[in-house]
Amino acid sequence: MSRPRSSVRRADPAERPLLGALLRLANQVMGQELVRWLAASGHADLQPAHCAAIQALWTRPEGARLTDLAQTARVTKQSMGALVDHLCRAGYAERVGDPDDRRASRVRLTARGRTLTKEVRAFVRGVEADWARRVGARRIRDLQETLAAIVLEPAETP
Repeated sequence: MSRPRSSVRRADPAERPLLGALLRLANQVMGQELVRWLAASGHADLQPAHCAAIQALWTRPEGARLTDLAQTARVTKQSMGALVDHLCRAGYAERVGDPDDRRASRVRLTARGRTLTKEVRAFVRGVEADWARRVGARRIRDLQETLAAIVLEPAETP
């Protein structure tokens, strides 16, 4: 598994990257691991960017409109459209009619997409376990809880 450059680890705290940069770098490490796993697991036609759509669909078995997926993933509708087009062509997702609006369609995971999602989640849990062995399970759990609080809990507005 990839490790950060030693100069980042040993730098004086005032010299270390700020939180946003560290989050981006950690995400890149996870992405590199995911690229290797995708290639080795028979899903070489996918990239980590596809996870933006897959993750949003995982929690919506009934499917979601493209605009909702884009908003959830914080990407443009055009970018999400390209990701979904690829997922549909590859058999991971499908477009179906929207039961609430006959003019609209929803995107949902296929059986292949649901299987992929379970496999990716198991892989990521393995990476998390490796990180826990490296830095301690408590630190990883604290990090997860902290990030969940930042991402999932609404911010107070003044």
